[in-house]
Amino acid sequence: MNVRQWEIWKGRPAGFQADHWFVIISNTERGQSARAATVNGLACFTLRGTLTPADVLLNGADGLSAPTACACDFLFSLPKSGLHSGLGSVSWERQQQIKSKLKEVFRL
Repeated sequence: MNVRQWEIWKGRPAGFQADHWFVIISNTERGQSARAATVNGLACFTLRGTLTPADVLLNGADGLSAPTACACDFLFSLPKSGLHSGLGSVSWERQQQIKSKLKEVFRL
């Protein structure tokens, strides 16, 4: 399977009871390498209430049908073989927000 950085894919890592959307953070070279079985992703959840300080809001511009919180405080290891239902890519504006949020949250 080939995935690209900033694409949104559905998957279910260990500990999740249902599939969720994930923003792929790993670089495209890893996502397209047959030797790499996993990629890193940020979990996305339908927004209920307000965003936390570690979240970035995604919406229709990013291909999502409802306002969605992209949690930027934890990276999930996602088996590429378990990803499905690619949605498209995060908009450029939101990519910049996620990059800034990752620097802030991880104190990079």
